Amino acid sequence: MAKINMKRGNVEGRRHQASSMIHWKSVPLLNTCLRKLRLVSSNIQSRITMCMVISLTLLVPSIVAQSEGDSDISNDDNERQIDVFMFDLSCQENTACEPYRPTHLIEYFGADWCEPCQPLEILLESIDNDDVAVIQHHPSVLDLSYLNYSKNRFDNSYRLLFIPSLVINSNVLLTGANQGLELNQSLVDLFGNFSGIDNLSMTDKALHWNTTTNHDLTIWKLEPTEHEFENRTLSYLAIDKMVVDNSQRHYNLSEFIKDSNGSLVFILEDSEPKPLSSISTSPTGEKSLT
Repeated sequence: MAKINMKRGNVEGRRHQASSMIHWKSVPLLNTCLRKLRLVSSNIQSRITMCMVISLTLLVPSIVAQSEGDSDISNDDNERQIDVFMFDLSCQENTACEPYRPTHLIEYFGADWCEPCQPLEILLESIDNDDVAVIQHHPSVLDLSYLNYSKNRFDNSYRLLFIPSLVINSNVLLTGANQGLELNQSLVDLFGNFSGIDNLSMTDKALHWNTTTNHDLTIWKLEPTEHEFENRTLSYLAIDKMVVDNSQRHYNLSEFIKDSNGSLVFILEDSEPKPLSSISTSPTGEKSLT
């Protein structure tokens, strides 16, 4: 009987030890709202130690990357984007409708499951799209509207770590809790100087363009898309992308824009990745670990 009681005691001890272990609940990609990583533990010392280890692992690369990217945003060596044009596909029946060059391009990286993304998306919907072109990217594989081109843009072109993130003119980065408040002022302070496309037109779904550079032309197709969880629409969500070779100055876009009522963003850019300049007052990643 004593042996049986001892075995029961060992089992209960193992159960108690297992119940005190740390468990994590996480979401794909890193979120500005770090409470998405929820720690459940009764051991305060273990909680602090584990949190510091995880934070150092996740945040140090971001801090290093942002410090490398902090430079004068007017420096030509940091300019990846050369020219931008936008075309509203709903204007195809109107012969007077022509592609236009915006002052700025905003690329927003978010997700339908991302809570801090909601106010940013509402802000983007209010921006005058005659002056600013907006591309909404969904790089998370958990989104029904996930786009692999957007993930590649997130991972490789810009080497981002957090969502939501805002990239302006392909060389300026906004992250952190204040990025929405800082966006409008940033658009006023930043100087847009797009050039490189000599002319660009659309006639009967055929693209005609010219450039004196040796860069290819990237075309993003945007389509109004219903939010997966909320009763609202993402007006500028990227749903496809194609690249027109520099030698192809005339290209039939019929298949690419078939049944589309959204818009096209044409980008002439250097494909070589360059560091972004963070202009956030409190960017994601700069957090005290003490």
